[in-house]
Amino acid sequence: MAIPTSIHTSDSLSAALMRMKLQAYLNITLDAGGEWAIDFAGLDGLTLNVVQKGTCWLSIEGQTDSLQLRAGDCFLMTGNKPFTLATDTSLKKHTHVRELFEHQQNGVLTFQGGGGFVAVGTLFKFEGHLPAILFGRLPPVIHIASDSEQAAVLRWTLECFTTELREADVGRALMLNHLAPVMLLQTLRIYLASSPREKNWLVALSSPKLSKVLEAMHVDFKRSWSLDTLGKLANLSRSGLALSFKKMVGVAPLDYLTQWRMQVACELLQTPGESIASIATAVGYSSESAFSLAFNKIVKCRPGAYRKRYAPESL
Repeated sequence: MAIPTSIHTSDSLSAALMRMKLQAYLNITLDAGGEWAIDFAGLDGLTLNVVQKGTCWLSIEGQTDSLQLRAGDCFLMTGNKPFTLATDTSLKKHTHVRELFEHQQNGVLTFQGGGGFVAVGTLFKFEGHLPAILFGRLPPVIHIASDSEQAAVLRWTLECFTTELREADVGRALMLNHLAPVMLLQTLRIYLASSPREKNWLVALSSPKLSKVLEAMHVDFKRSWSLDTLGKLANLSRSGLALSFKKMVGVAPLDYLTQWRMQVACELLQTPGESIASIATAVGYSSESAFSLAFNKIVKCRPGAYRKRYAPESL
């Protein structure tokens, strides 16, 4: 089998999500009644939530202000910080969500009889180490209010998603696992359109200069890039590119290239029949030993150990 050395696309967001194997991991419905405050642990991944009924307050650890959520709102939790949903932020008694999981039925967490507040959450998981760079500098929550102009973009998908949850027709799980990533992408697009001044990887994708650099490294990661050649793509000097890229993305351009190569390598190491030496060449290394050192530095294990850990049992 020939090793694919690039994803031929100018859509860096899609390329990254495909490399990280975006998966809608879990759909959970919270149905709460009365007065309540429920604590949630930080999650490893992104969590997209839709309020279907009622109102509550969202409080995130380390944030001074609470956010009011209303029916029709979407909110994307982007980090692993613990947070609380509550009808009143002054409530003393809190319940941890793990207690609700002990009595969940078909993915529905019912608290105090339910009926007052209903929200649906989908946890998205990724493979590899890149999510920390790609999403680590996002705000802890991205909120899209139901009465905002941007919410119209989500409305059709939300209605389909809600219908699938309610009706439980044949093929429901597959439909939800396709609709949820569409909702995530729409949410990220809305964020990009409204947050041009923030500094993170997603905003860099919309930069006329930096997007060219990211696209080049994503598509032709095997190439021996230098700051000079990347700078010419962005019409920036060597130092100008280094400064702008690190300020926006959080890492230096060539460090990012190495991280991207290792993400690709993680995927290729799960490909049956390919040697580590051929994978090293495919991601731009002239020797297996140089590749192994770089891989171990970032992934924290040798390529062979990674292959044994993640490859199918038949291998």
